[in-house]
Amino acid sequence: MGLALFVNAVWEQVETTSLFHRHFRRLLTRPYTTLRNLANTPDDFAHHLRRTAAAIIMRISYGHEVSDQGDIYVTLADEAMQGLGMAGIFGSFLVDYLPFLKYVPAYMPGANFKLRERMANGTAIPCFAQKELEKLQKGANPDPDYETTIKNVAGISYAGQTVSTLLSFVLAMLVHPEVLKRAQKELDDVLAMERLPTFADRSDLPYIDCIVWECLRWNPVLPMGVARLVSSDDEYNGYFIPNGTSVLPNVWAILHDANVYPDPLIFSPERFLDQARNEDLGINKLPWPAFGFGRRICPGRWLAYESVWFSIACILSVYSIERAIDENGLEIVPEVVYTASLLSRPKPFKCRFIPRSERADQLIKGTAS
Repeated sequence: MGLALFVNAVWEQVETTSLFHRHFRRLLTRPYTTLRNLANTPDDFAHHLRRTAAAIIMRISYGHEVSDQGDIYVTLADEAMQGLGMAGIFGSFLVDYLPFLKYVPAYMPGANFKLRERMANGTAIPCFAQKELEKLQKGANPDPDYETTIKNVAGISYAGQTVSTLLSFVLAMLVHPEVLKRAQKELDDVLAMERLPTFADRSDLPYIDCIVWECLRWNPVLPMGVARLVSSDDEYNGYFIPNGTSVLPNVWAILHDANVYPDPLIFSPERFLDQARNEDLGINKLPWPAFGFGRRICPGRWLAYESVWFSIACILSVYSIERAIDENGLEIVPEVVYTASLLSRPKPFKCRFIPRSERADQLIKGTAS
């Protein structure tokens, strides 16, 4: 019920009000915009990317506007996700698998008095939690646990993979500058450095799509997926799996199967360019398993994909992502090393975001208007 609840509510906002598109554009044009901050404080690039992702999901889930000067709710959510990352490692605790929703704090903005106060005085921003709480107040759902379901669904929506995928993107550009140059040529051919990209340009920017797919495949955010319990006795390749057994889907192995993804350890967006040929050969399938599968597939996968696509297109259109320089004036080649937890992301690394030209700098500054 929770997954369907979130999908229906978010899809309603995306399609009928264009909330996602309008809010994403507004994020990139407010005073402390992500694009401008990337140049001003490149050492904090992970923070800027995280804040953009947080602002989108907080707005859609809770109607909460993330503060530019630091936001207590984003801090709380990040701490909760750290707990989720560790609790989700199978064997970390005596129980087979901790219910990870307990790591979503009850005092998230959608679960406390502030949203209810805004609803009462008519100032609540349309969002998932507000819509569902209104239905509950009208008696549309008699389930006594429905409010808990609303809180849990809204809370876990923050555990998306947008930030980790964007960090993988930045790391990949540092390790594979040839990919960056090809993507920027495609962007220049379409935009001519006259404006920032929009979703209307997507059909003309197929290589950006390929970069997104490869970032999802190259180092998946959930390399071991989410644990399941077998609901009945089963058998696989001669192995008996009794009812109640905990099983882990090896997403990493799925997305690094050399029979499906030739040279799987190589970051190569080109592998996804010719999907007709790929289908004939049975290779390079779009890596949807990065979002899970079955009933547990990520309900926000389309939102996550569009978010990453738009961020990558905007960043590459105006910035050259370059390696940091050490005290001797030499480039620092980052290592491709990832954290070992339920949620995998690159370990901290440094880089530089340099405006590609004077015109690019004007476009960046123009986001304030």
